[in-house]
Amino acid sequence: MEKKINGDNVPEEVIVIENPETLPIDLYFGKVVSTHEGYIYISEVKRGYESIPTNGDVFAPVAKDGSFTIGQTVQFSTLSDDQKRPSKFRTENIKIVDDQMVSAQRIEAIMSLAKNPSPYHDLRKVISADDVHRAAENQPLVNFVRQIAWMFNDNKGYDPETIINLANDFIKKNFNMLESIGVKFSITSNFDENAEKSLIDETLKLYEEIGMTGQKQSLLKEYAQFEKVRRAFSLMHNGGLLNYSSIIPIENLPELSFAFPVWYVYSSNNLSDETGMDDPRPNHAVRFFSDSIGSVEFAWFYQMYNRRTRSLSQFQGRDIMPPRLVKILKEAKQNFDYVTIMTPYHDQASREWSDPKWLRNIDPIMVGFLKGLPYMFILGRWSGTGIFPLLLDCIADTSNHLKINKHLLQYFSERSYWYKGSRTTGNEIDTELGNSNKLVRFADVLLLAYDRGLLFPFLRGELKDDPEYKFLG
Repeated sequence: MEKKINGDNVPEEVIVIENPETLPIDLYFGKVVSTHEGYIYISEVKRGYESIPTNGDVFAPVAKDGSFTIGQTVQFSTLSDDQKRPSKFRTENIKIVDDQMVSAQRIEAIMSLAKNPSPYHDLRKVISADDVHRAAENQPLVNFVRQIAWMFNDNKGYDPETIINLANDFIKKNFNMLESIGVKFSITSNFDENAEKSLIDETLKLYEEIGMTGQKQSLLKEYAQFEKVRRAFSLMHNGGLLNYSSIIPIENLPELSFAFPVWYVYSSNNLSDETGMDDPRPNHAVRFFSDSIGSVEFAWFYQMYNRRTRSLSQFQGRDIMPPRLVKILKEAKQNFDYVTIMTPYHDQASREWSDPKWLRNIDPIMVGFLKGLPYMFILGRWSGTGIFPLLLDCIADTSNHLKINKHLLQYFSERSYWYKGSRTTGNEIDTELGNSNKLVRFADVLLLAYDRGLLFPFLRGELKDDPEYKFLG
């Protein structure tokens, strides 16, 4: 079934995602660890990127003549308490998954989304088809692709009302504890903001009267966050920028960072431009973005390209910022804790290993972040498209940049301040890199994961216990 994407500032294109039943976001997946007559046991249970704690193997009844073998991947839709094994689980209706088939379908779906639909991309850097396919084999944003597969294929397609409803549902889901107070979860309908705040004030007064000062602070914090999110969606909607990729889980920050590794950052909390500093300490922006994923792997990758924080005023190049994005940026600064321009400008990497001769790619994205909310707001892209066009090209370009220039990482001083570094200096923030050769080793291990299609699990720290992917010690 073909579904057209069209809307304000979104070029018309066709998305075809075949067999969406292989890409659901609610199914569990696991590995068969033992087989018996009439039942099997399953371990390593996951749902998307999330590992599910099962307190042991999961029991599953199967036909006595079933063809299950140890090591197979299976999928199932439920987990229930196992009455015969207290604190453990069972499931029903197990289906064998063809890993290679599912992987191929995911790659096909991602490549379909990543086609270049805009004349803007005629100026793109030429990346070989083999390199683009290798990038797709790493399955960037695969869970997000599952979600939009259902939006496109499940008799919904793409239309402004669908996107608005998704935004409204998102706000209601994340702030449903405010519903009883009477707030509005719509990003488009008119509402009396003063009347809404009066309802909040009345509730605060009730808390105060009975001495529940903790609840008062909780409500103030929750409503402030709610207002920011609602304004963010309204901002994108009013600017014609609300589309299927307007908000993305923070767990996908490694994908965006690898495609667009060089950042220019604004913060609502004072943030200096550090491009002229010899050895800056990790500032609050470096710590915030590194901690957004929590892994040492992602923190190191982020700092390789962004150890010296660049201010928005430093942004320059052929990608002239469209006036519509300038207006969005002006308002976004009033609403987000951090606003970034993420670019594929590898030649602007940290001065120790920057390559001024590197031919940069095009089409940055502007992204907003709110503390405490595990999502990113895609505020716009220079081409006017969503995030997928050119995404694979940019991922491939970063891998090529690392392969060609990784030897330059040896020029980082071992005394460089390094967040989540390998040697402490008495202050948990002011750690040191310890040994610049570890950066080269890190790049080698990262590229190994990339070549095996495991780049993003690696950056999320999911391979940290595998000795093949260790780079410290």
